Parts: sequence; C-alpha cells; structure tokens
Amino acid sequence: MTTDQTEAMPASTLADLQDANTLLRRREQAMRELIATHIAQGLDSRDGDRWRAAITLTQDLDKADCNVDQLVDQWLEEHGWDPRAAYKALPSPGAAVDPWAQPDRPISREPWGPGVTRADAITHVVTLHLAEALLDAKSEEVRTWARGLAHELKREQIDLIDDIGRHMQHMALGGPTSEVPF
Repeated sequence: MTTDQTEAMPASTLADLQDANTLLRRREQAMRELIATHIAQGLDSRDGDRWRAAITLTQDLDKADCNVDQLVDQWLEEHGWDPRAAYKALPSPGAAVDPWAQPDRPISREPWGPGVTRADAITHVVTLHLAEALLDAKSEEVRTWARGLAHELKREQIDLIDDIGRHMQHMALGGPTSEVPF
C-alpha cells in the first residue's frame, strides 16, 4: 500500500487493519510460545520418541525460518535444565513406564541430596578439582601439586586416584579409562 492509498483510506478501515495486525501478532506470539513449550516438554520428558520428535520439530522449524530456540531454552532453564544438555543428552533406552512422571535430569555433578552424605559431596568436589588441576596444560606446578595431594590423601587412606582418573578421562575424552595418568 502506498502513502497516497493510506491517506485516501478511511480512518475506520486503517484502524481495523491495525487491530487485525495486532491480533495476528498476538496469535503468532502465543503459537510460538505454545510450540516452544511443547518442544521443551518433549526434551524434558526423556521418553525416546517424544525427545526425538522434539529435536526433529526444532530442526524443521529452523529450516522454515521459524526459530523458537530462545523460547525453548528459556523454558528449559526455568525448569532446571542446561539447555545444551537437554539437546545433547540421549534419552534412556525404552519408554518410561509413566511418560508424565518427573524425569531424572542429567546434571554436571551429582546432587547433594537424599542418600548423599556431606563426605560424599566433599569427596566428589575434591576429585573433580584434582582432575581439572591434573589436566591443566598451562602449569606444571599445579599438576605437581595435584599429584602430591592425591598421593597424600591415599596415604591417609582416602584413595581417590581411580575416581580422579575416571573424571579426567570423562573431561578429556568423554568416557571411562583403566589407566591413571600419574
């Protein structure tokens, strides 16, 4: 529509078009939010079929230039997820007995909750930090300190060497190892 056509248009028609445009924008935003919530709930469900369908829908929307990733990520964060983990973590094999039950969510470290003692939590944190220190490519001094601390703990009958090796393997390569690199 040109400027001349807009000026010649009656005010009621222009107001009607503006109202219609506003209504369509609200509907589009509501639909985007509903679709994003549906995708996020599919990722959150950990049910293999729903998880794969959510991934596929996200990819298809991206191809159609209808990206809702930001809304999906927002929902996931509000519900305790690291959005990257929700997309990358593979669902457990087989369908869950109750697809609407609260899922176990993968997290970067074990929660300090029921069944986990304070000593377990502290051991886990120390193990992770020693593994990170041993993988420090910039400082031989840090690696030497970490090796010394691990061996000193072992002498005190707190043997974390195998656990440190597993964490190092997981951090470096993503899987378990039978060799400890020190």
